[in-house]
Amino acid sequence: MRGRKVDTEFLTSFITSCVESGKSSSEDILKEAQDKIANIDVQIKEVEKLKAIRTKLLDVVLTFDKATKEIKTEDCKILTFFEIQNPHICKYICDKVKNSPITINSLSNNAYDITDILFCVKQLIEHGVISRIRDALLRGELFNEYLKFVLRTSYE
Repeated sequence: MRGRKVDTEFLTSFITSCVESGKSSSEDILKEAQDKIANIDVQIKEVEKLKAIRTKLLDVVLTFDKATKEIKTEDCKILTFFEIQNPHICKYICDKVKNSPITINSLSNNAYDITDILFCVKQLIEHGVISRIRDALLRGELFNEYLKFVLRTSYE
């Protein structure tokens, strides 16, 4: 082994420990060193297998952790729907918006007070259930989710 320095301190310590354990011949010391090397090699192979398994387990964790976070985010969005008051008026508004955009004025009727209707429109806009562009109301980003989870209906 050219160019490599021998760790004389380790060499002395190893020989001393071999002699103390009853291995005094050079063959016995050589055999002890070879046995330790073989043992270390086995342990290194085990660690390499564990590293491969660890990498695969990290993939599993990342996959399920991401899914859990996405589910929690979706659950949070859905939970905010239940803060919306007057679901019967909101259903009336969603029924009107389901087929095409409508104007706010077209929502007034004798069944509901206009202030209640405007309050519900405001809530539905804040929660992304409907959108407002100038005077027109149309389906929002979360329209179908609101109908599915709160009103228990769907419009496709």
